Order: sequence, then C-alpha cells, then structure tokens
Amino acid sequence: MERLILSLLVQPRNLLRYHGLHFVTSSLDKNKQVLKAENEKVLAADQQKEEKRAAEINEALNEDKMNGNRVSASVAYRIAASAASYLHSHTKSILRFKSSKSAPDENLHEEIDNIDMINQDIASLMATTDSVTAVVAAKEEVKQAVADDLNSTSSSPCEWFVCDDDRSATRFFIIQGSESMASWQANLFFEPINFEGLDVLVHRGIYEAAKGMYEQMLPEVRSHLKSHGGQATFRFTGHSLGGSLSLLLNLMLLIRGEVPVSSLLPVITFGAPSIMCGGDRLLHNLGLPQSHVRAISMHRDIVPRAFSCKYPNHVAKFLKAVNRNFRNHPCLHDQKLLYAPMGEFLLLQPDENFSPNHDLLPSGSGLYLLSCQVSNVNEAEKQIRAAQDTFLNSPHPLEILSDRSAYGSDGTIRRDHHVKSYFNSIQNVIRQELDYLRKAKKEQRHRVWWSLLEPRGVNGGIIVHGPISSGNEGRGQFNFSGVFRVSKESLKRCSRLVASQPMHLLVVLLLPAKFLILKTYSLIQIH
Repeated sequence: MERLILSLLVQPRNLLRYHGLHFVTSSLDKNKQVLKAENEKVLAADQQKEEKRAAEINEALNEDKMNGNRVSASVAYRIAASAASYLHSHTKSILRFKSSKSAPDENLHEEIDNIDMINQDIASLMATTDSVTAVVAAKEEVKQAVADDLNSTSSSPCEWFVCDDDRSATRFFIIQGSESMASWQANLFFEPINFEGLDVLVHRGIYEAAKGMYEQMLPEVRSHLKSHGGQATFRFTGHSLGGSLSLLLNLMLLIRGEVPVSSLLPVITFGAPSIMCGGDRLLHNLGLPQSHVRAISMHRDIVPRAFSCKYPNHVAKFLKAVNRNFRNHPCLHDQKLLYAPMGEFLLLQPDENFSPNHDLLPSGSGLYLLSCQVSNVNEAEKQIRAAQDTFLNSPHPLEILSDRSAYGSDGTIRRDHHVKSYFNSIQNVIRQELDYLRKAKKEQRHRVWWSLLEPRGVNGGIIVHGPISSGNEGRGQFNFSGVFRVSKESLKRCSRLVASQPMHLLVVLLLPAKFLILKTYSLIQIH
C-alpha cells in the first residue's frame, strides 16, 4: 500500500505543479528495468529448453515409427523426464519447499510465550533483540554474505527518487526510510568498519547498502554533470535510514572524485541515526564546514538516539566479547556510545497537542539549533557535545521502550518518528515564521509611517521589537535594527543578531528556516 501511495505522489505532473521539479527517475523504475531484463533472459532460456524438449519428443516419435508404432521403455522415459523437467522449472519459483528436519527455535518461542505481554509488538522486539545478537556475533563469512546482499546493485534496501530543479540546476536525491526486510537487515548490521579506507569508522550495514545504491545512482550524477557542467549542484536528503544513506552517498561522491566540493549542497536528514565515529573530523579533513550536514531530529524520536545514547558497561563488554571490531572502537571506549552525531544538530519540536514538549526545550513548536558562544573553539565544541549528550539521553531509548504505550501503530515510537510527523511539524514551523515575518513587516511599515511625523535621530534606524517566533511569548525578546524585509539577506542578518546575544550556551530558533529547508520539506512527503 505504501509503495502505491509513493507511486501516486511521485507523479511528474504533481512534482512540477506543486514543487517546480521535474521527475527524472527512481529505484522503482530501475528495478522494473532490471526485472524486465531478467524476465527476458528467463523467457529466452525457457524457449531454448522448450525447443530442445520438442526436438527430443520429435526424435522419440520418429524412432517410435521406425519400430512399428510401438512405444519403447526408453522413449517413454525420455518423454516423462522431459515433462518432469518442464514442470520443475516452472514450479520451483512458486513453491518454496522446506525440509521436515528444519524447525523453529523452540526455546525462543517458549521464552516469548511465557512473557505476559498485551501488545504483540513487544514480542517482535524480543525477536529483534535475538536477531541483533545473531548478526553481531556471526562468523565473518556469514557477515560477508549479508554485506554482499546489501551492496547488490540489482536491489535497494530503500526506495529513492531523483528530481531536477531546472532554475538552479540542482538535482535532488531523496531516499526513503526503513520499510523492507533489507532495510532492517542494514540497521542490525551495526559493527564498525573503516569508511572508504580512511581513519573513520562507520556503521557497516548502512555503508554496504550505500555502496550498492552508489552504483545505481552514479549514472544520474554523471548525466547531470554532463548537462550542466560547473553549474550543476546536488542535494541529498532522506528520512530515517534514508537520511544516513544520503550522508554516505554525498561523501562518497566527493571522496571518489566524481563531484567537486563546490557542487555538493548541504545534506539534510530527518530522524536519521548517527552512523559515524569521527564524522566531524572527516568533514574537517575534506574541507567541509559542519553546516554541510544538517541533522534534524524530532524532540522525542528514538531513532536518532539509538546509536548515540549512553550504553551500560555490560552491553559494551558483551559487544567487545562477541565482535572484535568493537574492542578498539573509540566511541564505545571513550564515550560509551556506538556512533556520534556529526555536523549541525537541529531539534524539531512539534505542537504540544501532537506530542508533549521536551523538558530541555522552550515551550511551543519550533526548530532549534545548538550553539555555544565561547571564543575558544575546542571549548565550544566540548560544550556542544555535552549538550547533545544530555539531550540524546533525555529520554533514554530504554526509557522509551519500557513504556507500553510506545508500541503499535498508535504508539509514541511511530508518532515521533514517522515521516508525516516531520513533514507536518516543519510545515507548522515555517508557517509560524512566515506569519511572524508578515506581522513584523506590517509593524515596520506602521513605524515608518509614524516616523515621518516624528523627529528622526542621528542614525534614523528602524527598530522592530518582538519575540523570535509567533506563539513563543515568554522566551525573551530581541531587537532587530535595519529595515525588515522577507529576503535571504534579512533572514541571515537576523540569525547573526540572534546568535550574537550574550548567552553562554543557547538553544535558539533557527530563523532562516526558509533558507535551510523550505525547498526540502516539501520533498519529504514523497517518501
């Protein structure tokens, strides 16, 4: 059903009409092409087999005529064998026979059945926990088989779509979140390995999946560069697992020399798990600013917390015992987490009627950016990391999972992670900001009119007083000098003035929301 909705949403006429984008292609189209090619091969092979069988039967009948219309035992056997071969070749792809010796793990079922649970999703969680243990502790040949399956170019763990903005020569790559079994396979395969041969560790399963998608998307990257040359730009974005894949694909194109740094726009992720240890150092080594990665997380979303929360000592000891890749894992050893956030960390708080406000954020909906006003860069980074750590452990994923209301289609886990929740919340924040800008502009015009009737000061500047965003009274007020206009320049000016306020460690509303995500938020509805 979800794929049907996707195909309806990503209609070329809808993209062009509502978003000004031209649809280019998608993984669905690519898979159709691969399936068509495979079917043609199968049909050709079947045709050859049928022709061979027909020739054998004709030969048998001719032999039968020579023997006086008597069907010999050898002729009957050849005809029966030919028919059996034909039936087998056409039924093995439909019927999946299992050995009678294979049986489910009775101990696992007994453990699950003996637990007093109301919601069956909790039983699924228990089974998933066993799956995680199996993947992490598996032998290398088994893990390599999983890796080969994930980085296959004939399939994708997530659906993806490519669209063009002809006005800016920008090609958008939008990647869907976790849905299929392959995507969960990628999530569970979380051991650390080196990324692109560099001294940075990455989530193996997601990296393996990115390798296969890279080969699928590369022709679309090259064709865009060929059409637009140095003017071509690329925007990668995605929700959940799709956001993590977007980040890796963006960096892989740069590291492998396919795309110049000037052509890569910042990656914007929504509810994506952290998947790197040493990610900020990698950005620095590649000559990229931290703003190249803008990770937007819903205030109570469990997914961004999954790999970046504090892990108990016994969990760390277990991982190190069953998998040697964790024994020298700096994030687990030094920070008690699997993977650290990288880039800019933005917090999205929806309306409190949808989800309760977070205790560490001001009341009301908004998009917030962690920022530290300390002159010493190292000290500022240290304090920001401490703030991120506090937020990602409040609430801790175990606290979320211990609540029975977290499960099911109406549970808090789905509510705070679903792509529609992100879309609606961002849409609400942008609507608030635009309302505030209109209100401020109206007030500014009013002040200009009255200033014509009053003596002007030496500077003659216009001062607009008001809260950062509508609906957020009580957060404190800021003064903005200069003519307030709805433009990129005025938005940038406002953000600089807000950031210059004398606060030691502040969480401020990201004013240039339109500049950052106005184009992207309208795209996430398609996945």
